[in-house]
Amino acid sequence: MTISKSKSQPASSKASITIVDIAKLAGVNPSTVSRALSGSSAVTAQTRARITDIAQENGYVANHNARMLRSRRANQILVIVPNIAAFSHPEVILGIEEALEEHNIGVIVGSTKDNEERELALARQLITGAADGLILLNGRLPSELGELPQYNRRIVAISRPVLSPGIAFIGIDNQQAAQEATLYFVSIGRKRILHMGGPEQSPIFAARAQGYRNAMRQAGLDGIIDLQHLPAFNMVAGRQAMRDILNRRQLPDAILCASDELAFGAIQVARELGISVPQQIAFIGFDNHPVGEAFSPPLTTISVPRRRMGFLGAQTLLQSIQDDRPISDFQLLPYEFLVRASCGGSSW
Repeated sequence: MTISKSKSQPASSKASITIVDIAKLAGVNPSTVSRALSGSSAVTAQTRARITDIAQENGYVANHNARMLRSRRANQILVIVPNIAAFSHPEVILGIEEALEEHNIGVIVGSTKDNEERELALARQLITGAADGLILLNGRLPSELGELPQYNRRIVAISRPVLSPGIAFIGIDNQQAAQEATLYFVSIGRKRILHMGGPEQSPIFAARAQGYRNAMRQAGLDGIIDLQHLPAFNMVAGRQAMRDILNRRQLPDAILCASDELAFGAIQVARELGISVPQQIAFIGFDNHPVGEAFSPPLTTISVPRRRMGFLGAQTLLQSIQDDRPISDFQLLPYEFLVRASCGGSSW
């Protein structure tokens, strides 16, 4: 629809104008429009007047979207994921759907492909009222929403925490899980323990790396901490990292992988080059990938309660919307340490 500033525009067309439309007409960001219409002093009087005039000329009723959000008239929750193809997301989304279906609220899933512009375009559905709330699985708050803390009560992060105050988080204690896994290696007599980590900028992988370091220090092995942060956490990255490791003069006798997919790739290369698993090198992964139990050897891993996280995340969001206040606490759910043959478990 083409928006015109003419006062002769039909009322039916004017009624559908949104904050984003006003922003385009005014040449500002939607966040500026939102602040201006709410009377924020952060917007100059001149800009506020221009935005107010445009809104009035086009039939926009101030606070209409806010009222729509409070009444949940959209009956939609937007879930932002970095990659729709990732194996872990469907189970989280299933939990979200189970929590929302009894309230007759639908779920919209948007995949960003790690593109910030796509992320921002999706997040604007919260500002315009197309979605009543936002669940983030990407670990990042879209920049425009960061400028609008009044929306915090409509945002929850699952699995990956958002480094922004006022945003509720549901996940596991990744640091404690990695620490427990590393100490298990120590308990079975392994000392040259390497941590094959994910991207360092990720709060999840940073926490897992810290758990590994804590365990090594606790075991008196801080002098041989061996930590690698990889740019990706898939099988390709695991294979490449393992090729580099196997070129060393002294090999590790255990590897804690920050994801199961890293472990799959690393074990494949190790076995191709004649390294016995777990006799020479033991492996532990993370996330309990569906393939892990059928892998050869079956992979020891940390099981994450993804469906439960989705369910509680959606419940938390609904409560926050209902109370019209942010629920900014962290809810850490129990994980499960599954010992299998890749580090000498009972199925070895």
